[in-house]
Amino acid sequence: MAWHHGGTILGRRDFVVIVRRWRERGAVRRPGVWTPAGVADSRELADAMVALLAENAGVEARAVSTHELLHREREEDRERILDLLNGRTTADIERDLALRAAAAIRLASIRDRRGGRDRRSGFDRRSQRHWSPPGGDRRSGGERRSGRDRRREPATHSEGLAK
Repeated sequence: MAWHHGGTILGRRDFVVIVRRWRERGAVRRPGVWTPAGVADSRELADAMVALLAENAGVEARAVSTHELLHREREEDRERILDLLNGRTTADIERDLALRAAAAIRLASIRDRRGGRDRRSGFDRRSQRHWSPPGGDRRSGGERRSGRDRRREPATHSEGLAK
């Protein structure tokens, strides 16, 4: 049976951060129910939100795509999560925005793995200077040659020397 999710705040490419708390009674640990903690528009941001939530003891958090939520989660969990997302209170929205802002700050503070000098050009990727090849001229699309064209060149080059 297909489940229709019309009217939800989720877009096709959104990620939902879901969380559940573990309750302890003596030696027994029991998981709580999955509830939404926030919505993010990128996997990186959702993962940063999960990392922030997971720092609390007794909390389990996951980031799931909209597709995963609609097709891979248990029906009871999916319905509860979507109902809570569609009927959020002002406090829920404020918590979501605060979590998203803290995750964005954390992402901005982590240095980009691809930062620094580009191994091909030797220049810093983040600088606004545009790289140009030695000699200063750039080839247009028609002047670029593929491997096959380069292999043919010595024959035409030697013919040019014979003339």
